[in-house]
This record gives sequence, C-alpha cells and structure tokens, in this order.
Amino acid sequence: MNLTERRKQFLQQIIRLYEKSGLPVHYETLANLLGVSKWTAYDMLKELEKNDFLKRDYVVNPNVQGRSTVVFSPTPKANELFGQTREVTFDAGMLNEIKKRILKIVFELQSKNLQQSLEFMLNKITTTKIQAEFCMDILAILILYLHSLGKVQKDIITNILMAADSYNIKITIFVGMVLGTAIQSVAEEIDPRISDLIVSFLKHLDELSQDEIKILIEFLHEAMN
Repeated sequence: MNLTERRKQFLQQIIRLYEKSGLPVHYETLANLLGVSKWTAYDMLKELEKNDFLKRDYVVNPNVQGRSTVVFSPTPKANELFGQTREVTFDAGMLNEIKKRILKIVFELQSKNLQQSLEFMLNKITTTKIQAEFCMDILAILILYLHSLGKVQKDIITNILMAADSYNIKITIFVGMVLGTAIQSVAEEIDPRISDLIVSFLKHLDELSQDEIKILIEFLHEAMN
C-alpha cells in the first residue's frame, strides 16, 4: 500500500499517542486531536488496520455496562515506517553531492508555498536512508520556515549563528531559534510530524562524526545565503 500524506498523518499521530501513554488509542481521541469527525477517524484507522499498520483491540467501557470500546495500537510495520534505522557512513564525496542536491531543492522551494514545500520535504524524508542526509533534510525544512519569517528574523538568527564557536552549538542554536521564532510568527502551528522528526534529528546529530557535522554547517551557511 502506498500511504497518502493524509494516512501518514493519522498513523504518525496514533504512534505518538501510543508512545506517550503506552495504551491503545480510541479513534475519538485521534479525531479530537486532528479536528475531524470520529467517523472519519474510525474509517481511516480501519484502512490502516487492513494494511497491517494498526492492530485492533477491545477494552471495557466503564461508562456503559457490558459494552466494550474499539481501540487501536501501532504494529511493528508502522513503527518501522517512521522509526527506520539510517546508515552511519561517512563519505565526503558522497555527502557533498547530497549537499548540492538538497541545496538545489531548497533554493527551488523557497519560491513556493510554505506548506507545499514542507510536504515535499516530508515526503523526501520517508526515503532517506543516511543519517547525515536526514539531518540535512531537517535543516532544509527549518530553512524553509526561516525564509518564510522574513529578512529581519533571518538576519538576527544568522548573526547569532556566526558568533557561536562549536559546530554542534551552532546547529542546536539554529534549530532552537528557528522553531521558537516560527511558533510565534507563523500563522499555523508547527506540523506535529516535524516536531517528531526533530527528536530523531537530535539523536542522529549525537551519532555523527565531526566531519559530517562540518558538512552540515557548510550546508546551513550556503542555504541561508
């Protein structure tokens, strides 16, 4: 099954809820979170269940005697889709080629609608198998947010970034400032899929070599110019 972006959104949200509580998720809880009807949520979860991304269970409804409630939990197939392992390999030539390719994508997307650009990058990430490339993808998403915020915010963040000495600190400052500024300035909330990916980004960042981090910094500076 080729998951549509809509189905991916539902699946990722139920994974987040399940990981947070450790309990199967009722479709009405998901409906409230995503702002859809409970029947829309139920139909979507049934489709995901048919394709082995979710498992159905029944729990006793404490409010209605003798009645049980349908709940869903993610399967290993679902967790594999969003939590796939990525290769830890360093090849300077390969990463520089990847850097050029993603830079080209960023420059092309800056002239497009922000939401369309974000969807493009989120779709790309699902096929990314290399940690350093995944990190570049995330930086690209944040750069697209930064571009949408305007020149003043961009200049402030660029100046602060230039003042930082450590490569890791530069990246951490960049991520924190862009997210903080975007949350305050962008009309819509940060896509929850991006929030989850940032967590993976920070984990991957700790596993990268300093040579890989250096290429990420080069990518960041080139993309922001």
